[in-house]
Amino acid sequence: MKLKNLKVSIVKVEGPCSRSIEGTIFYVRNARLEMPESGGICLFALGSVLQPLIASSVPTEPANNILSVTQEFQCPDPLAK
Repeated sequence: MKLKNLKVSIVKVEGPCSRSIEGTIFYVRNARLEMPESGGICLFALGSVLQPLIASSVPTEPANNILSVTQEFQCPDPLAK
């Protein structure tokens, strides 16, 4: 089975987050997380997108792909006020 490759980017940071930077990108290639040298992603933010990314990397019918319905996810950071 051939897995899909995905590009993920942080499009907006709201509130007092010091771990995420708007414009940061990372890739999912062959079910592997790849980070450019200059970036990183907060574990809380990664946790909010990990399951949808896994589901979206497996080939499915377009109507069954979660990213065809939702393309933006919110970080559930417990430290945000």
